[in-house]
Amino acid sequence: MGKPAPRSFAPSPFRVYNPPMSDANPLTRRESEILDLLAEGLSNDEIAYQLGISPNTVKVHVRNIFEKMEVQSRTEATMEALRRGWIRVPGIEAPQVEASAEPLSWPPLESGWRSWQLLVLLAVFVGVSLFVFWPYRSISVKVAGAPAFTTDSGSAVGVVTPRQDAPRWSQRAAMPTARSRAGGAQIDGRLYVVGEIATGDTAALEMYDPNLDVWQRLPERPVAARGVGAAAVDGKLYAAGGCAGESAITNVDRYNPGAQMWSSVAPLPEARCGLALVALDGRLYALGGWDGGDVTDTLFIFNPEQDRWEEGRRLPEPRAFLGGVSFLGQIYALGGHDGVKQRSEVWVYDPADDAWTPAPSLPESRSGVAAAAEGVSIYAIGGGQGEQPPLHERFDTLTRTWSTIDSPRTGPWRHAVAVVIGPNLYVVGGWGGDYLANNEAYQASHLLFLPLGAQGLQ
Repeated sequence: MGKPAPRSFAPSPFRVYNPPMSDANPLTRRESEILDLLAEGLSNDEIAYQLGISPNTVKVHVRNIFEKMEVQSRTEATMEALRRGWIRVPGIEAPQVEASAEPLSWPPLESGWRSWQLLVLLAVFVGVSLFVFWPYRSISVKVAGAPAFTTDSGSAVGVVTPRQDAPRWSQRAAMPTARSRAGGAQIDGRLYVVGEIATGDTAALEMYDPNLDVWQRLPERPVAARGVGAAAVDGKLYAAGGCAGESAITNVDRYNPGAQMWSSVAPLPEARCGLALVALDGRLYALGGWDGGDVTDTLFIFNPEQDRWEEGRRLPEPRAFLGGVSFLGQIYALGGHDGVKQRSEVWVYDPADDAWTPAPSLPESRSGVAAAAEGVSIYAIGGGQGEQPPLHERFDTLTRTWSTIDSPRTGPWRHAVAVVIGPNLYVVGGWGGDYLANNEAYQASHLLFLPLGAQGLQ
């Protein structure tokens, strides 16, 4: 199999400037290329994909860059490179000074420059710099007007939490694109993922084949968004709502894997971002979400045959970025954010009665939970805020008790996608100090075949 074609990115506002050796730039040409991509806000996995090298090689180069520049973070490296003149911003040219034996010195203020003039010049320079390259700095810029719990773009990028060996977990082929707050679903034994990437809201759709352990890029969704709800009905992928910039949207799009085409269906009755979209008995259930102003408690039900939404019994309380999963004819809503803080409550919806009932709460309050069901178990993977460590739990529906399972990551892991395919629970992407491209498989069932119609029980 040939090497995938390099990704196409928007033009960078940064341009690496390789000064002569007399300017004491210790970076190699490759390190300078990586510094440029760091300044764009790309993750290690995205840099590796663009340059055709491995993520581990990128990590080594980043470490060398930090050591040579004596910095501790990507933001600090970018600003220090700008200060030293190793990165240029179009429209702001560094002054050209002829070589001279005399040391450089500033003219006295009375020779033409007054102190207030210098302050004005500095303010203009800072303003122009922010205007030119601030929109590209996804690692440090929050989405204006959108609450912090709706985006990872304002999260401080730190050290990506390293992977660790854990029982029953195995590492699979990484996604081509690091993502957080994406939506995902499985169709015919393949995993489809759509939603936010490190450079912002995206329409990118990618598919993973566990049998071949390979990813494939597919036609993009008609609209770019994060916080997308995704589920599959009758072999088709539905992507509902999401946040586009600072606004929630109503768009609902359907992807046909056979035709490799998107089409629009009836939009959500109201704009939603961070909703949970769950498929059950040929219908879609859209739980909660943020409407662009407030966290909501709505339940919208979609009938694909009639291309029509109707309203069901509302959630007991407003929730966004909650986990949602169907199990034995019912729908479980797990955790989430109420607009003020994270919550731990779990509720169960019965479509036959159009009613919600409580279930044992998550052991710890958190939003951004990835939920999936297998056998008699419901899995709640990750979630949280800040440096909250990852919690992975299994809910036994027979004993109605929660138990903890080991984690393949040592630090934060939230807003991932989780689906069950065969005996494995696949968890991809999310946020763990940066946008992640990881693909982890957890052996949820020991049964590799189902004799005489037996169900796969753990």
